[in-house]
Amino acid sequence: MAQIIETQVVVIGGGVTGTGVLRDLAIRGIKAVLVEQEDLGYGTSTRNHGLLHSGSRYVVKDKDAAEEAYRENLILKKILPGVIEETGGIYVKVPEDDDDYVKQWVKANKEIGIPIEEIPVSQALEEEPYLNRKIEAAFRTPDGSIDPFMTLVDVVGDAVSRGAKVLTYHKVVGMITKQNKITGVIVRNHYTGEETEIYADMVINAAGPWAGKVAELAGIPLQMINNKGMLVVFNRRFHKQGLFRLRKPGDAEIFVPGHNVSLFGTTGINTDDPDDTSLDRQEMEGMLAEGMMLVPSIHELRIIRAFSGNRPLYQESADADPTGRNVTRGLALLDHQKRDGVEGFITITGGKLTTFRYMAEVTVDLALEKLGISVPCTSHEEIVPHREANEFFKEVEMAPAAKHKLRNWAGPRAKAIESELKKEETNAVICECEQVTWAEVQSVIPEEGHFNIGDIRCRTRLGMGPCQGTFCNYRVAAIAVEKGVTTSEHADQALRDAINERKKGIGVAATGETAKQLQLMETIYRVSLGLREEEEQHV
Repeated sequence: MAQIIETQVVVIGGGVTGTGVLRDLAIRGIKAVLVEQEDLGYGTSTRNHGLLHSGSRYVVKDKDAAEEAYRENLILKKILPGVIEETGGIYVKVPEDDDDYVKQWVKANKEIGIPIEEIPVSQALEEEPYLNRKIEAAFRTPDGSIDPFMTLVDVVGDAVSRGAKVLTYHKVVGMITKQNKITGVIVRNHYTGEETEIYADMVINAAGPWAGKVAELAGIPLQMINNKGMLVVFNRRFHKQGLFRLRKPGDAEIFVPGHNVSLFGTTGINTDDPDDTSLDRQEMEGMLAEGMMLVPSIHELRIIRAFSGNRPLYQESADADPTGRNVTRGLALLDHQKRDGVEGFITITGGKLTTFRYMAEVTVDLALEKLGISVPCTSHEEIVPHREANEFFKEVEMAPAAKHKLRNWAGPRAKAIESELKKEETNAVICECEQVTWAEVQSVIPEEGHFNIGDIRCRTRLGMGPCQGTFCNYRVAAIAVEKGVTTSEHADQALRDAINERKKGIGVAATGETAKQLQLMETIYRVSLGLREEEEQHV
């Protein structure tokens, strides 16, 4: 017999849009449950370059999206102090780019009110020595860097602290309907197969690339464009600011610094499958060749992995632009009662990571209007609890780099981590690249749930450094078994999943030192630990 949950609103999708909606509902005192088929950020929200847009990239072709981005840029810098780095950005014109477009771009920024500043080419080259020495113009913009992983964790944490509930690894498999109204959803536990019926007054579809699939369950046609973009990660942070090519938005023109690495991309290819995150070596090489226009020495820099994600773009027309570049990056809020005659169901899609809070605001405004509830939005004023925890770890003896990281990452888990760090067996760093201790790992493993190294990685950066988990993945699995956190069978499966995921991203970029790293990883896991190829194929 299925379990039953009753609430006011169900939010489908645990990406940044869905979690933003959940937080907005919680702030306004609305009971809400979020359901996600995998872990938080499984889709687009963690498969991007982590750019906090200033709006400048879209000022010429999409002024509405540009205005939204700049406004939200300022708001997020205020309410998310723990996950944003105000790096600034530099847009540069290379000789091959159009002079007229530069003039249009400058004029459009001024009209919208985005503060840009032209700086001498010599100054730009001094600040960012990897830039093309032949650049002809440079402009400073208020872009930034945002950590999408920690954004999700912090936003959800704030929502849960206000009474919201989250069910990860629960896939929506059906809609509960009464005549022409959606009255709830049926979700299935990924691990146990158990089903739960969740009854609600309103269902909000924030499933990103899967929004069309969710709408199908309600019998509603929804034309989505899943635009797959590829990115690469360099092993170090070789520039201080975001670097952008000053031309009509296209492929391979964005470099974003994040933590200790730099990210570069992207491409744009439409795909019919929202789960398609495939990687192609030829696509990457084409992207790198184009990137030489900004950073000529790009092939001399070490790439540690590549990855891809799907942008959920919406348009009413069935004739999709094959590159997705001409489809608006603005949000699409669909009232399915007006559009399709189905009550109790709303879809929010499109938009950017930078505009997720605003997307949540307009979505909740519409939902509450339909529910006859009047509560103003204050999410633009409510600060998400800061992750910095300088008052802790004063008496703990540990590596300075690990302590520095924890001061900025521990947040509400600080006291529990500090208590564990005083124990010698939990003090040791198990991921040298990212300075992750067992105490930190232990703090993010759910008391009830499946042991998943990928979920740990997203919350601690375990395995995100140059070795890509070659050493820390087996360490964390072994310690988890030793401490009774999981069984050897579950740890073995978690280890296979983690290594397969890392190898996928390393393999497409495997040349030079990265090829050696992949060979070392395969030697350790296949030879030393006996993780065989035939077993990996069945994961």
